[in-house]
Amino acid sequence: MWGIKVVWKAFRQTIIFLFVIIVFLLILLLPKEMEVTHISGLKYKADFPFELTIYMENITEFISYFREEKGFGTTPGGVPLAEEMFRFLKRSLKIIIPAFLLSMTIGILIGMSLFYFRKTRLARLLSFLSWTFTSIPDFFLFISVQYLIIIAMRYGLPSFHMYSSDDWYSFIFPCICLSIFPLFHMVKVTFVSMENEVGEEYVRTAILKGMTDRRVMEHMFWNGWSTIVNQSQMVMLYIISSLPIIEKLSNYKGAGYQLLVSIFSYDHVRSLLFFLPFLILMFFVVIVAQFAREWFLPKDVDKA
Repeated sequence: MWGIKVVWKAFRQTIIFLFVIIVFLLILLLPKEMEVTHISGLKYKADFPFELTIYMENITEFISYFREEKGFGTTPGGVPLAEEMFRFLKRSLKIIIPAFLLSMTIGILIGMSLFYFRKTRLARLLSFLSWTFTSIPDFFLFISVQYLIIIAMRYGLPSFHMYSSDDWYSFIFPCICLSIFPLFHMVKVTFVSMENEVGEEYVRTAILKGMTDRRVMEHMFWNGWSTIVNQSQMVMLYIISSLPIIEKLSNYKGAGYQLLVSIFSYDHVRSLLFFLPFLILMFFVVIVAQFAREWFLPKDVDKA
């Protein structure tokens, strides 16, 4: 029974995965030809008319390209596009993986600490910070921190390259800024999931039996684990969706940066190529999260 549930959920996620690719392509191939009409004098009107014939031509040309090239093709220099994509993806993974691990581990630990000290002033301060950082857009936070660092450099802070992807430390700053929102999101999720367990019968029974607060918290944490692990999907989704703009702002030439460039230059093939690895990564996290919920807490899956 457990195996059937896992297979069914994996199949369902695969269908969603394929559906997202199709929708992305249909949006990507929409006609983008601009028509400029002269009204009078220096007045002009720009319009983007939708014509089904042009739309169908775009789809036909896109399919024909893959048939002729038997894949994504090569760059003008003869390098396979897939090989080029992997080179940029490696740079982005230096940001994605640490940001995901930091958000999950540190967020959960702070959330547990916040719950343990929930009646103290420290907990109130952490709650305020959590609310504040989850309310600020990441790009605004990124720009603000950049500005503060530039000012600090004028007053003696050792200078370093902030807008580069060539130095060994180039990924650190974007990674930290990208981790802030999902980290505090996990703080809130962990705190709320444990707080929801407070009124449960097993908690009152454990306290009456003289069990230590630490042991009680362990039980509460594991009973709320289904909710917590399910949020790993949201954390990865946020990181991936915010990555392109963060890479653009920091001039970090990774896969997210290339995805934006490809979309704005109407390069449909490269756009799909740089979109797929992020979608596959998201698909992988969803499958692992579903598997973890079924494996560790099969009785709670239906309730979560």
